[in-house]
Amino acid sequence: MARRCPECYAELPEDAVWVCPTCGYTLRTPGAAKVGIVFMVLGLVLLGAFVYGPERIGLTSGLVPTDLARLMIVNFPLLVLGTFGIGAFLVAAAALKLRSEHARVAAA
Repeated sequence: MARRCPECYAELPEDAVWVCPTCGYTLRTPGAAKVGIVFMVLGLVLLGAFVYGPERIGLTSGLVPTDLARLMIVNFPLLVLGTFGIGAFLVAAAALKLRSEHARVAAA
């Protein structure tokens, strides 16, 4: 059974994985973009914890070793920025992948 584009209902060739060659519709979102969005949401949660105060979120309650808790509190801004940075990098990499696929389809 042939696959069809959900946008223009054209039959899709077997090599069409990301983009419809007829209308340019994005057929699938790369997994890297989904993982990047999860990292960015995690970064928002960490940013909220940073605004609330890393000392007050229970790191020093005894669940986490004291040295590790102090290290996390001191480096919490780096943790937040690093999480956002990884997420942004993964989303940008997936966007570049889709953009190159759009260009390949347009050139064909």
